[in-house]
Amino acid sequence: MMPALVAPVAFALLGLAAGWFLPRLLAPKAATQVLTAAVLLTTAAVLAALVQVAVADAVGWCRALYAGQHGAAPVAGALAGVALALIAVGVARRWCKVRRELAGFSHVDGVEVVDLGGPVAFAVPGDPGGVVLGAGLLEHLDGPARRAVLAHENAHLALNHHRYVRAAELCAAGIPILRPLAVQVRFLTERWADEVAADAIGSRRVLAATIARVALMPSDSLAPSALRFGGQRTVARVDALLHPTSSPLAAAVAGGAVVVAAVGAGSFLQLHHLATFFAHICPV
Repeated sequence: MMPALVAPVAFALLGLAAGWFLPRLLAPKAATQVLTAAVLLTTAAVLAALVQVAVADAVGWCRALYAGQHGAAPVAGALAGVALALIAVGVARRWCKVRRELAGFSHVDGVEVVDLGGPVAFAVPGDPGGVVLGAGLLEHLDGPARRAVLAHENAHLALNHHRYVRAAELCAAGIPILRPLAVQVRFLTERWADEVAADAIGSRRVLAATIARVALMPSDSLAPSALRFGGQRTVARVDALLHPTSSPLAAAVAGGAVVVAAVGAGSFLQLHHLATFFAHICPV
């Protein structure tokens, strides 16, 4: 593959790797938004490079655009085509899996209690959407803890956290190298919901204790892809609630700007290459 195609993707991936450290600098809300945008932009860069190589193998490189370079190895175009097909299959499977898991809860409106034990509590996005709680969970919690759980799940709904999670996980389903970042995005939405819920109930300690209590319950996984109350790095969430920290504003802004600039530059350069390539493809 030509260096002109590899370099922008590498630049975008380096910027995305730097985004792994964003939670140390940014609040959960900003970190979620920046990291999700970075994952999407990197995905665009990778897809643009693969499309360009695959199409180039089919129609031939345009000498007006790439003077002195008369072609790409046929195997490169074939591999790019296979990669694009695998990405499409991975994304389709992930999309169908999410839809299948939540299909039984499309009717949820408000709060619905299901006759299940274990820490069953998750938000169901939709119009209007709602919250599903397990009867076993409610029996295990007292009034303040129940309010904490509801505040957390309602935060997921009100802030459309499912959109960030689905976007990142669909990208990761097609491009496996992005999976650690998708996991990070999911965790950040949990942290974001924790902060909103703590403000809503007026006690970080009550929410932290509730998260710890739910984590100790025997697991009864109902919808793994749903935005659930438990299961996402419990110790880190409890510690963040009990010992909140903040980074200097300048460092936070600089960190977010560096990641967005690096990923954005690589991605937009790759997309520019693709657009220019199609504009100059030699007649066939």
